[in-house]
Amino acid sequence: MVLLGPPASGKGTQAELIQKRFGIPATSTGAILRREAKCGTPVGVAANKIISRGGLAPDGLILELVGEWLEKIGDSFLFDGFPRTVAQAEQFELLLNNRSTGLELVIFLEISDGTIRARMLRRLTCSNCGKVISIGRHVGDEGDPCPNCGGKLEARADDTDTALERRMLEYREKTLPVTDFYKRRGILARVDADRGAESVFNDVSRLIIE
Repeated sequence: MVLLGPPASGKGTQAELIQKRFGIPATSTGAILRREAKCGTPVGVAANKIISRGGLAPDGLILELVGEWLEKIGDSFLFDGFPRTVAQAEQFELLLNNRSTGLELVIFLEISDGTIRARMLRRLTCSNCGKVISIGRHVGDEGDPCPNCGGKLEARADDTDTALERRMLEYREKTLPVTDFYKRRGILARVDADRGAESVFNDVSRLIIE
């Protein structure tokens, strides 16, 4: 499975709920990169150098990490926010074909710009484990510790109106076309994410069970 959607559409929250309910191993490329960097692997060190300079890890490196993760967890998997581009989607398809494992479902979380901005104002990130936390859902206020590891919660530097406009432009140009890629393959389902996480998860669960 793959979860797609714009920034703050709730991909991470839904991935966590899916993993807990259905036992499907879930990850994001960001989470994989953080783990590799923390473990000090050659790939992790190389990726960390690129990211620390403000760059993006190249597709070849991302697909290598994705392939290694899939080798560890087997045929049942969920990716949160990957693939980000049509080029990545094409390479991912080749990778899965080589493993004789195909995607069964791609869920696109649709959400309004107004809701995205409101959620970003409540969003914090743990400086230790990288978990994204929402004020009012996971913690009472920004002074609370991370409920996942006890680390310090901080506002994301890119959760500003200017940064959001830039990220949304990049999303529409690079990531939104991925939905058409999977629509043509007949595995794309759309879910209204302009609601509470539990309501969204009810719809997501029905799609998985079907």
